[in-house]
This record gives sequence, structure tokens and C-alpha cells, in this order.
Amino acid sequence: MANLVYNSFKKAVMLGTFNLESYPVYCALVSNSYTPDGDTHVYHSSLTNVVTPSNYTASFALSAPVVSTNNTTNEGVFDAPDALMANVTFSTTVRAAVLFGSSGGGSALDPLIAYVDFGSDQSVTAGTFQIQWASGGILALT
Repeated sequence: MANLVYNSFKKAVMLGTFNLESYPVYCALVSNSYTPDGDTHVYHSSLTNVVTPSNYTASFALSAPVVSTNNTTNEGVFDAPDALMANVTFSTTVRAAVLFGSSGGGSALDPLIAYVDFGSDQSVTAGTFQIQWASGGILALT
């Protein structure tokens, strides 16, 4: 589950200007040197210390994201299949994933959504890296 939901995303959802089913959602990997700021970080261009795995671009699209409702827990849920990157090497350790919407206008216009901390630094050398999203979804609105 997301550790931080950026305030600008919360506002955009409440104003109806951001729809998770309308924007392609991307993921950027960041090192432990990135300090998320829910107040001032608004766009993808706000990110620092982005880690680019070998054989991949700095950001990748989530495959088959879905928005649903969990009537048992009374939540709106955003989720996607786990991300799997084969045969990668990280030049530095990875601490978290940052989700953002792709507006098509470049990183200065791509809104940040959420920060998901892995709990510890991750490293891979010529191996497979997998992001296992929480069983309850990547993001839940209660």
C-alpha cells in the first residue's frame, strides 16, 4: 500500500481533474536519497535520485491497472499486476517506487500519485527485480 499519496493528486481527484482510468500510470524507481514531499512535489520533474535499471527506461508503465470498489472494506482501490523486470542491474540501490500519471506533455506536466517504500534498499546485479504490490491494492481511498 502507498506510504504517501501526494497532496496535489488528492486535490486533483477531488476536483475531478485526474482520472486513474484516463491517464496511463507509470512507475519510477528512486534511491534512498530521494525524500518525498507530499506538499511540494507535484510533477514527475520533482523527482530526484531516479534509478534507471540496465535494459530498461527510467520509468515504465504499469500493465493492466484497474480501479475497483471493495464493498467489504468500503474502499476505492487502485491496483495493477506485480511489476517484473528480468535481467537488470541497478547502478545503486532502489528504495521505493513513485507512481505518476503520463499526461503526454512531459515530466513537467506528469502528476505524481503515490510513493511506495519497499522497507529496505534493494539491489540487483544481472537478475530479476519484482515489485509485489500489497494484496489490498497499491492505493486505497477510504
